[in-house]
Amino acid sequence: MKTLKFKFIAVFATVMVLTACSLSDDSASATCFSQYYVATNNVIGADSTKVGVPVTLDVVFKTTSSCEAFSQFIEEAEVSDNKIINIGALVNKTGCECTTTNTTLNKPYSFITNFPGTYTLRFITATEPIVKTIVVSP
Repeated sequence: MKTLKFKFIAVFATVMVLTACSLSDDSASATCFSQYYVATNNVIGADSTKVGVPVTLDVVFKTTSSCEAFSQFIEEAEVSDNKIINIGALVNKTGCECTTTNTTLNKPYSFITNFPGTYTLRFITATEPIVKTIVVSP
């Protein structure tokens, strides 16, 4: 578990380093941009599939700004076990003048593999990850 937390902290730190905000003297040409992970609230979907057949999971999370937009899911397999996959919902924040919102988003995440077995998908939350187990049969 320490490895998981360390990896996500490292990725988060990297994303924060890549965050850019450029403000010129002319406020009309100001551009602000950042990327970060948002906490997953729920994961809904099937818990089994066959080799080569995708399973779609509905991933629920919230955004808190009018400038935030879902970008993509980022996956990282555990080094010690490639059947454990850590997944984060990456959000882009574009704009300098944003209003506070509380918007719930539901985005599809597709999982497919060419190898049978039991896969553990761990979605980032604010505390412990949401774990979804998928059994892939031949």
